[in-house]
Amino acid sequence: MTTATGIKTITNTAAAVFAGSSALESRVFVYVKNLDDCVAILINNRIVEPGEDIKFKPKASESITIMGKSTGRAVQALVQEVA
Repeated sequence: MTTATGIKTITNTAAAVFAGSSALESRVFVYVKNLDDCVAILINNRIVEPGEDIKFKPKASESITIMGKSTGRAVQALVQEVA
């Protein structure tokens, strides 16, 4: 298994979220934690409040794009992927 972890800046323009320079292929787990203390983010159109996290467990055969968008200013998010 391959694991990638990184901090990403989520802005108010929707963009793909991944841990490294590109998304790992055949991901089986994706974790995103909102590191901000007051601004919520949207991850695949789901609200992730400050300090909260969201997990995705796609099948390795699925190719899903995790999209992120801030509800306000740019915020930092911890992203971890496992493939």
